[in-house]
Amino acid sequence: MRAYAIMWRGDNMREHKGFTLIELLIVIVVMGILGSMMMVSSNESISTARANNIISNLRNFSMAAMAFYTDSMDHFGKTPNEPAELMSYVKKYMHNEGKIPDVASYMVKNASGVWWAGYALSDADGTRVREKIEGRASSANLCGSSSATPPEKSGTAYPSYKSSNSHVWLLIRSGKK
Repeated sequence: MRAYAIMWRGDNMREHKGFTLIELLIVIVVMGILGSMMMVSSNESISTARANNIISNLRNFSMAAMAFYTDSMDHFGKTPNEPAELMSYVKKYMHNEGKIPDVASYMVKNASGVWWAGYALSDADGTRVREKIEGRASSANLCGSSSATPPEKSGTAYPSYKSSNSHVWLLIRSGKK
């Protein structure tokens, strides 16, 4: 039996105990291509998640500000106008008070009776995050401005958000009684 197995393999065939250098290089190249494809798709997912998180936090601030306004509208003339004071009142109405990351970037402002929830975009947010926010701006009712001052109406509408804006704003209350 043993002689038959040796003859079947043949005398000129040698046994391989591992990969050849060419096989190993091909595997490394294929893994590199797959890895680079994963990096591109994961960066896209991270940008989308970051933009959605910003919009969600703006909505949370908006709902908390409306709850604060509802509770204090009987003495509305005494409601705070300073952004820091208003923000401290609004944060008390949030379910996750104090747990919002980079809370220093978020703001709630009362500009002549028009209430806004805002977010100051930073360089860390990146271009893709800004583009994702711009893509969702009309469906999420977002406005934009290039400063920490909320936008003003131009005609009958507020200016829409553009990726060149440094601040994104969500209208909370328009000031109509």
